[in-house]
Amino acid sequence: MNRMEVLETLKTMIVENLEHTLPDEIHESDRIYEDLGIDSIMVLQLVVYMEEEFHVEVPEEDVDPAVFGTLGSLITFIEQLQAAQTA
Repeated sequence: MNRMEVLETLKTMIVENLEHTLPDEIHESDRIYEDLGIDSIMVLQLVVYMEEEFHVEVPEEDVDPAVFGTLGSLITFIEQLQAAQTA
């Protein structure tokens, strides 16, 4: 899955699973809290959906606020988790 596909999957998860409205166009540079209006409870829910959708396990100690800074940083985190699990 490339970065654009991961971005679209995240968008779908946020809109459908979290029932949160997003702009029609989202970008990797969009800040999760400030630009998209996602709060900390929604982020925790998103982690659960990410684990299911991307078949990764998110260790509690890796849930760093910097990971959830932008959609791009979140995509990079997902890619790192996937790479670590296939290694």
